Amino acid sequence: MSNSIGDPSSPNPGLAMTLAATAYCTDPTTTLSNMGNGWSAVWVATTDINGNIAFIAYNGSSQYVVAIRGSLLNFSWQAFDNWFKQDLNVYEQTAWTYPASSSQPMVSRGSSDGLNDLIQLVDTSGQTIYQYLAANATGSNISIGVVGHSLGGNLATVFAPWLLYQFQQDNIAPPALFPVLTFAAPTAGNTAFAAAYDKSFPNSWRYYNEIDLVPMASDSLRSAQELYSPAPEASSIETTYKSVTVTLKEGIGLIADSIDVSEAANGSVYAQTNQASGSIALNTSKTLIPVDTNKPLIDQWFDQVASQHVQSTYLSLFGLPPVTCATTQGQSNSSQSVP
Repeated sequence: MSNSIGDPSSPNPGLAMTLAATAYCTDPTTTLSNMGNGWSAVWVATTDINGNIAFIAYNGSSQYVVAIRGSLLNFSWQAFDNWFKQDLNVYEQTAWTYPASSSQPMVSRGSSDGLNDLIQLVDTSGQTIYQYLAANATGSNISIGVVGHSLGGNLATVFAPWLLYQFQQDNIAPPALFPVLTFAAPTAGNTAFAAAYDKSFPNSWRYYNEIDLVPMASDSLRSAQELYSPAPEASSIETTYKSVTVTLKEGIGLIADSIDVSEAANGSVYAQTNQASGSIALNTSKTLIPVDTNKPLIDQWFDQVASQHVQSTYLSLFGLPPVTCATTQGQSNSSQSVP
């Protein structure tokens, strides 16, 4: 198997997902070293900014990969509702200016804020991601990839075009191969943004589990109303939304309604990238994962959401084991953070 990602004929999503999962580890340097797969962490952020963090991996010969961590979230109805207001912040949209365009590309406020956090990250020498890549990842034989799972995939979708724009602004030749591979990524921007992204990144792939709720946010959220039926069915589960008791199915519909209203107010409709090519559905058999049936139904439902979304599930869909994170004490633990 190739020790790089993004070859048009064989993008190697298993390796990309392994690097994306490693971004959840507190010590990606030791974690990659322990894998012994030829990859090393050459730039690691000293700390996160507002929960956003990344590292750069290098295969020792021809490719650098920026791996962006997803958000750390315990799935519950309250967390799900808050996710749209906080991490994703889809109710506000802001103009995309990397570059600006008459087609009026826009991204969610959450994606914009997350990007601003990523570009300010520094390593122990004080270098940003861009400064490191501009100094080290140039030349006709070097490629740069960007990967991420969950919110990390969402941010990969905005970080990659920002990075390309910075190269262009500084008259640095972009890499001949600039692949982006995302996993379980929520929608980042509107139809104009998605179209511009697809044009700029022909070597990009969006992988998603067909019964993972997160990639349905925000352009196809209503599809989540029918997830996991009848084990258990969202229409048979009661919850509270804005002090009103509704079924979980109705609650999801109300969030989708509020997103529709915000889209109308912004004059901008969300759309996933890779609509023409590069969208790869996983778990097409829609296989469920066993959950504790002694729990309340709503807990069972969100346990299923978590199980379908975690990194270990995506790795298993590529026939790979979970990433084992090295700890600062030299011990290990499995990478199971969600989403």
